[in-house]
Amino acid sequence: MSSNPKLEAKEVLIAGLALALWLVTVALGIWEVYVLRQLYYLLYARFARQFGGGDYESADAIGYCLLPILAFGFIAFAIATGEWHRLNLGRPRSWKVFAVTIAIQLSILLVYEII
Repeated sequence: MSSNPKLEAKEVLIAGLALALWLVTVALGIWEVYVLRQLYYLLYARFARQFGGGDYESADAIGYCLLPILAFGFIAFAIATGEWHRLNLGRPRSWKVFAVTIAIQLSILLVYEII
């Protein structure tokens, strides 16, 4: 931190805002794990009805295999973005990553709502 109190307050405010945004993206990421699994079930049911075949047991077995993959992906996402924002705090590239992350997360939610 610098010796200028106004600059220190600005840095603390930026760090607090980045932490709050990161926590929002992590919370959305947890919700995305559930949404993506439900989206899988919706698509499986739709294609099974359209093309024939498929039953509940096989859909559920694949869904249980999908859950750890999504969970590990979420953990990697949370750690990678946390480190990225810690290293690039207050830089434009950090804010761009926030914007892209939130846009992708909201688009997944939009696809889920449409289907």
